[in-house]
Amino acid sequence: MSTLRAFRRSDAPALARLAAGCQRGEADFVLNPLWESEAELLAEFERHGIDPGEHLVVADAGGDSVVGMSGFLRAPKASLAGMVCPVVDRSERGQGLGGDLLRGALEHGRALGIELVTAGIGTRNRAGYALLTAHGFRPVRQHYLMRCDEAPAAPGRSVEGIEYSAAKPEDLDAILEIYSACGFETRSQARMEQLFQDGIHDHSVARHDGRVVAFVELETHWPRRVWVAFVGVSSELRDRGVGSGLVAWAVAQRFEGEAQSALLMLSPANRTALRAYEKVGFRRYRLIDVLEKSL
Repeated sequence: MSTLRAFRRSDAPALARLAAGCQRGEADFVLNPLWESEAELLAEFERHGIDPGEHLVVADAGGDSVVGMSGFLRAPKASLAGMVCPVVDRSERGQGLGGDLLRGALEHGRALGIELVTAGIGTRNRAGYALLTAHGFRPVRQHYLMRCDEAPAAPGRSVEGIEYSAAKPEDLDAILEIYSACGFETRSQARMEQLFQDGIHDHSVARHDGRVVAFVELETHWPRRVWVAFVGVSSELRDRGVGSGLVAWAVAQRFEGEAQSALLMLSPANRTALRAYEKVGFRRYRLIDVLEKSL
C-alpha cells in the first residue's frame, strides 16, 4: 500500500527514472515531466523559482521506495500552473494509484492557490487521457513537440542582406518590441532585462540593414536539450524563412557546446512553420493533447 507525501531531495533520482521511462513510448508519453536526470529535475524547478518540495507529491511504497509522482510547475505564487501528470511505476499500475496521485495533487494545488491547471499528454497515451478527463480536464488544443537531434542544417538566406548573431544588451528594446507585436504574454522591460542576465536564456537576432528584424529565445536550463521558447519576426518579413533560419543558426551554436538535441512546440495548424522547421532538421516527435481544469 503506497502513501502520498511531499517530495524529498533524496527522491530526485527515482523521479528522474520514472520520467525518463514515460518518454520511451508513445503510449506512456506526457509533456511534463520530461526530465532525463536528477539534474534536469532540479534545474526545472530552479528555472521556475519554486521549491519542488512544495509542488510535487510522491507515492511512497515504504522504505523510501518511490513508485509514483504528480504535481505542478508554475511561477512563484502564480494561479496558473502546468501539471506534472501522474506517473506510476509499471509494477504498481492497475491498482488506482494514478487516480490517487491526481486527486492528491489537485487537492494540494487548491491549497497552494492554483486556480487553473494545464496538462499535456501524448495523443496515444489513452490511459492518461482517460484519467485526466475523468477528473474534469477538458481538451482545448493540440501541439506538436518537435525534436532535432543533430546540428540543424544551415538554410539559405531567404532575404538578401539578412545577418544572424548573438543578441547584445542594446538589442533588448528591439527584441521586446517584436515580442510584444507578436502577441505573446505580456512582458515588462524589467522582466526582459532579467532574462538577458539570468544565465539560462539565450537570445539571438536577425538583422537587416543593421536593424533587428527577428529574435529567438532559447531556454538552456537543460544544457544537453535546449528549448526554443519564443521566435518573433517583424511583420514585413514573416513567412519568408527568417524565423526558421534564425532558429537553425541559434540552435547550431548550442550544438557546438553541450547540446545534443533541441525541442520546440508548434501548433499543427501552423503548416508553414512546420515545413520550415522540418527543412532545417526538426522532426515531429510527439503529438500532444493539451487539457485544462479549473480548480
